Amino acid sequence: MVIHPKFDRNIVFEDIRKYRVTKFLGVPTVYKSLVEAEPENRAAFSSLKVCAIGGEKLTPELMAQFKDAGFSLRQIMGQTETSILLWASEQDAVRKPGSLGRPVFHAEVRIVGQQGRPCKPGQVGEIIVRGSIMMTEYWQDPVKTEETIRGGWLHTGDLARMDEDGYFYLIDRAKDIYISGGENVYPAEIERVLLGHPTIEEIAIVGVPDETWGEVGYAFVIPKPGAYLTPEDVIGFCDGKLARYKWPKQVFFRGDFPRTALGKVRKNILKQEYLERNKE
Repeated sequence: MVIHPKFDRNIVFEDIRKYRVTKFLGVPTVYKSLVEAEPENRAAFSSLKVCAIGGEKLTPELMAQFKDAGFSLRQIMGQTETSILLWASEQDAVRKPGSLGRPVFHAEVRIVGQQGRPCKPGQVGEIIVRGSIMMTEYWQDPVKTEETIRGGWLHTGDLARMDEDGYFYLIDRAKDIYISGGENVYPAEIERVLLGHPTIEEIAIVGVPDETWGEVGYAFVIPKPGAYLTPEDVIGFCDGKLARYKWPKQVFFRGDFPRTALGKVRKNILKQEYLERNKE
């Protein structure tokens, strides 16, 4: 097992060649970086037999791009607290685009509503899990442990729906949802739509305070290299694709996002940046 403290594309290529790596795990941001590398570096992929992807939103278009580049991807979803709890095989990832797959065989995974009752297919609820894959407790934090593990079930904070075949589809993180004019808004839904814009490379939507609506969406956007993009272009792209209350009210362009060591976008920092800029 080769473990890196942070992602560095050049070191990844070196180690795949050196150790003839057969299994690789990364978030979409990592795969995008690898796909954009020089052809001579991409030849290192020949040793890979299993490629797993998770940790961030993934559009069917991105999945197709990675497949064309030689990655046969299986979709996974898990948490530090649970390990992997959902997975879709390479075939399922193509057959059920956008799906996180079905539960692993060694755990119980459910989607439940606010009252803790199991959701029917198509209904949105929180993913909960129990079994040998869940943690025992948070280190020296009994209060957070009690909030997370209730009645033997670990509450993930992830919202999803399930189809008639038992495949799960992630809607959003519960903590990322904001309420605008009394309506729940799921940032991941807006991000999926706006990633269809031909000149948007990456996007992150956060809910920010608004005197009229309570909260509204604020879009942090990374344009594609060399592209000309205006806030009006971004907001106008939502027309006909999203209800108007879901449209971001403001747009801010960035060259990159603050990320975790795994490459996940740190939305809490983006929101804090907004609040600092807009102090009265």
